[in-house]
Amino acid sequence: MPQILPLSLRDRQPGRIRPELGPLRDALAGLGDPQFAYPSILVIGTNGKGSTAATLEAILLAHGVATGLTTSPHLVSVEERIRIRGEDIGRDDFERHLSRLAPYRDLTFFETITAAAFLAFAEAGVEVAVLEAGMGGSWDATRVAASTVAGITNVGSDHKAWLGEDAFERARDKGAPLRSATWAVIGPGLAAEFVPALGAPHAVAASELVEVTASHGGGLRVAWDEHELEVPCPLLGDHQIGNIQLALALARSAEAAGLVLRFEPDSIIRGLAGVRWPGRLSDCQVGGRRLLVDAAHNLEGAEALAAHLMGRAERRNLLFSCLDDKDVEAMARVLAPAVAGVVVCQLEDDRAMAVERIAAAFPGARQAPDPLVGLGCLPDPVVAAGSLRLVGALLEAADQGVGR
Repeated sequence: MPQILPLSLRDRQPGRIRPELGPLRDALAGLGDPQFAYPSILVIGTNGKGSTAATLEAILLAHGVATGLTTSPHLVSVEERIRIRGEDIGRDDFERHLSRLAPYRDLTFFETITAAAFLAFAEAGVEVAVLEAGMGGSWDATRVAASTVAGITNVGSDHKAWLGEDAFERARDKGAPLRSATWAVIGPGLAAEFVPALGAPHAVAASELVEVTASHGGGLRVAWDEHELEVPCPLLGDHQIGNIQLALALARSAEAAGLVLRFEPDSIIRGLAGVRWPGRLSDCQVGGRRLLVDAAHNLEGAEALAAHLMGRAERRNLLFSCLDDKDVEAMARVLAPAVAGVVVCQLEDDRAMAVERIAAAFPGARQAPDPLVGLGCLPDPVVAAGSLRLVGALLEAADQGVGR
């Protein structure tokens, strides 16, 4: 069942996109420019932004920093998009900040929530805000914070209609926050050929600030200066190692910027142990059944998920759905060889792809009218992927206290 949004968000058209920052800047100026009340760190890219931002938040919290975090989209509750000191904003506080934005009726859904996050962070007295960019970089709403530290995860194939068909054009757009940041970091997931297109010659590779490699038993080796640590990996999937490395490099940049007093080994251990980011290769229990849910929602995400699944002895069955702007045929070509059976299902979303088209991309797949019926059509073990909306629907139905 779709979440009932607060009244002032219902008419903001979640799918509406506006490639300009003037209206948001004007609204924030009328509210006292709360986005400048604290320093911020911006995470941009295609995939892995949320994982990087959540890991960075946990590291900063472990260093005693009062943090704000804004991410998108949400899985179950819209309040997930704003965290203060590691906790989701309360509904009453969220609606109170939204009410201050009611006069600015032309703001988009994303602009409104971003502005509400800025207001909430200022009121709570956060010391550092971690911002996950939405789309692109040059005109994303998070840009108005003028973050002094910024990092990029990668450049993928999403949002070509808005960011350009050419990958180098998309890289140029995503590089805008790096060009304006004092401290800019390039994650290991960015292909080397895209670095010049970013237009940020002062940006440094995350590997220059910290080394992160897989160690025996599924852990990580983290090394910088004279320090070397062995820590458990807080997120599943080899692709997460690069996101964790970028988060640690951004934390080191925050130290250089004076936002963190000292980058401490004990705090790194505590921080990585405290990462909370569900729906990314995480377990979920629905109706007493354990399943794996993953937010893979584009070709690059599908490739990362397939690599993880192919490395396991037992093949999982796939529950899949996606939104109508995705290259479902390419995703299917990657995922189908990595799984046993497939059930495709319809999502309850205005942007959902028709289940008939999804089924055509997975020859032989069964069709289901919704995720829960689809889950019932598959034997264990199951992995669900293709859309954050699908993951959210399953987490919303999860057994109490499990998988959230």
